[in-house]
Amino acid sequence: MAGAYCNFCGRRCFVYRVIPDGPQKGWAGHLATCSRGMQHDREQLGHDHTTATNPMQGSD
Repeated sequence: MAGAYCNFCGRRCFVYRVIPDGPQKGWAGHLATCSRGMQHDREQLGHDHTTATNPMQGSD
């Protein structure tokens, strides 16, 4: 995600995640890891990077 900086912290604080449920189920994209960005993601999507699914994490 070259060149993308967070509007809240000014860093590249994003991780790729998939929304697991709710009206945005299946949405995939970059979610912020800073506290203000996480709050924004929760308000907009109902999830932040800690509650969304990490597609790189295997399911054993």
